[in-house]
Amino acid sequence: MVTTFRLSAPTTFKLIEATIAEITKAFDFGALTAEQLVQLYLNRIETYDQKGPALNSMISVNPNALEIARELDAARQAGTIKGPLHGIPIVLKDNFDTFDMPTTAGSIVLKDSIPPKDAPSTALLREDGAIILGKANMREFAGRGGLGIYTEFGGETRNPYNFNRNASGSSGGTGAAVAANFAVLGTGSDTGGSIRGPSSFNGIVGIRPTRGLIPLEGIIPFALSRDGIGPMARTVTDAVIALGPMVEYVPDDPIFQTLIPAPPVQPDKFFDDYTQFLQTGALDGATIGVGLPWFGGDPEVDRLINESIQLMEELGATIIELELSNELLTTMINASRSIGLAEFPPQLAEYLATLDEGYPKTLEDIIAIAESPEFADLVPPARLQGLKNIQAYGGLSNPEYIDVVENVIPALRETFFEIYESNGLDAIVFPTTRTLASPFQGVTDPSFVEILPAAPIRGVEIASLLGFSDITVPAGFSEDGLPITISFTGVPYSEPTLIGLAYSLEQETQLREAPPLLPALEGEEFEYVTEVLVQGTEADDVIIAGELTDFDGNADTVVADAGDDLIDTTAAISGGNLIYAGDGDDTIFVGLNDRAYGEAGDDLLDASQGRGGNLLSGGLGNDTLFAGSNDTLFGDQGDDQLFVGAGGDNLLTGGAGADQFWIANGELPAAPNESGVDVIGFADLGLSFEELSFTQIEEDTLISVGDTPVATFLDTEATAFAATDFVFT
Repeated sequence: MVTTFRLSAPTTFKLIEATIAEITKAFDFGALTAEQLVQLYLNRIETYDQKGPALNSMISVNPNALEIARELDAARQAGTIKGPLHGIPIVLKDNFDTFDMPTTAGSIVLKDSIPPKDAPSTALLREDGAIILGKANMREFAGRGGLGIYTEFGGETRNPYNFNRNASGSSGGTGAAVAANFAVLGTGSDTGGSIRGPSSFNGIVGIRPTRGLIPLEGIIPFALSRDGIGPMARTVTDAVIALGPMVEYVPDDPIFQTLIPAPPVQPDKFFDDYTQFLQTGALDGATIGVGLPWFGGDPEVDRLINESIQLMEELGATIIELELSNELLTTMINASRSIGLAEFPPQLAEYLATLDEGYPKTLEDIIAIAESPEFADLVPPARLQGLKNIQAYGGLSNPEYIDVVENVIPALRETFFEIYESNGLDAIVFPTTRTLASPFQGVTDPSFVEILPAAPIRGVEIASLLGFSDITVPAGFSEDGLPITISFTGVPYSEPTLIGLAYSLEQETQLREAPPLLPALEGEEFEYVTEVLVQGTEADDVIIAGELTDFDGNADTVVADAGDDLIDTTAAISGGNLIYAGDGDDTIFVGLNDRAYGEAGDDLLDASQGRGGNLLSGGLGNDTLFAGSNDTLFGDQGDDQLFVGAGGDNLLTGGAGADQFWIANGELPAAPNESGVDVIGFADLGLSFEELSFTQIEEDTLISVGDTPVATFLDTEATAFAATDFVFT
């Protein structure tokens, strides 16, 4: 009887707080599929977002998510991995265009509006294998203050750590959904801190990258001179993994067409993979500026942020306190206000022009709809007045805005560059939000405090207003269990530095915790075994991955022993098995990255249905070996028969004995071998010896037909081949 022995302790998978690495590992070992993962997240959304506490973090759920997941599972089984996000469910803020789902910006006036195509950032995430699970709730048109969320979209988003507190705006839906474990990660947009504020109130990581690093086409704009988009996740690593696929330099993107120019483009700072900068120890030798104006809102916030700063100093950072004048901060807030008022109407109109007929085309149209009898009871008066104030500002021709464009922003950028350069700063840090999440309007909560009046402008506006980069990282919890974060702001294109700083602090503290109010549901936790030993017997054994206890055919070891055995690992996901067939006449089918040894007996080793990367060694008998593509075949001892399909990129050697090779066909050469002499056959290709080329590559010979390589023979001299070594049919 075949026996399995566990070579590793069981791995426990927990959906709550599951990272991309943990999910991908479960995928690779066949313990989880993308379809199953999507269903688990849909269960949580139904239980906690649509029912129960009704967090209201989601505007819509993708009806095709399960079908997309099945397609990605099939691709993984076939050996095709799109990228690091393959099969990873994410949520998009509902101002990211999607060709297959409505994009509403949280407004009933855009209900059911399906854009003509994906935003480039959306398309890039899909190309990397991400599953768009749904669209996250947001403050209408990403506005501030009274610009609330229409009741048709579920009302205000609740904070998953305290249902009477808010989740911040305008990307609060994404922040709450990610914190509540409704998806692996999400996206946000940020005009004045709308990625980082929700990250702070929900205790997650948010990245607001340098303006220009990620294209803004297809994102419903608020003010393109200040708008930015980026990933939001529970860990720095996952946020950084998601950042890479979103980054793309598009010279004609709207982000580069504004009157206020983006920071000068640095093409060498656009990376496909930012995980290379996840280095601990980055704080050792770093110089960190502390933005003092943004303390004093809540003593617990100040305590937690000061603990982080003290730890950074203990880890080798030099700390410099920065006093910024009230005049500087007032100039910043006035510029920020002017940009939003001037740019919103014309830039929104440009976006609305891309939509189907029947939807508003201007801000004036939206105001008219808001004042119509159908919507009069739905639109908060403060929101309506806010829209009218924007309309009355006069757009891009307002002299105040022109002064901001021509004088104020250039001077502010120069001032902050000087602050960084004169102090040798790698980053400026501050509490992302000076208070913990605030109660909903009308809710009395005596535990909420705000001691000192707020500074004229928040620290997050350094990046928003000037196009700098920023990463926000969890800094702990209040005594009441509410999270807070610390922000690292750097100069343009300083993402590599900021990632190292943020990652170093995160790895040292590990302060992220899941909301205790939203416990695991049935099926969210399970165990699986990663490595087993399968021990055969002297009988004729059948050893098939997936049909024996714990044997999934991924990173396992098979010792078949004697007998004429059948071993099959083709159903495995990631493969990587070590297979010893034993003494009988064995049949072995391999899948991906397997190493199979026939040992004694006349064995058949077949990789033709596998996905490549396999090594087959026949052993002592007269063996038959089949390659697929990117496989390595060793005949070893005996008179062996090696077959190579049309896949190519295989490495071949017959070993001792009179071996036969047949390329691009499943037939042996018609001419028999002379004693101890190998023969190579080509069938159905209409070739002759003169049409072959032989290239010496170190100790091996590459045989090609024209520009197409067909096989590499190991440990052979190119000059040794002659027409008598070949048979053509």
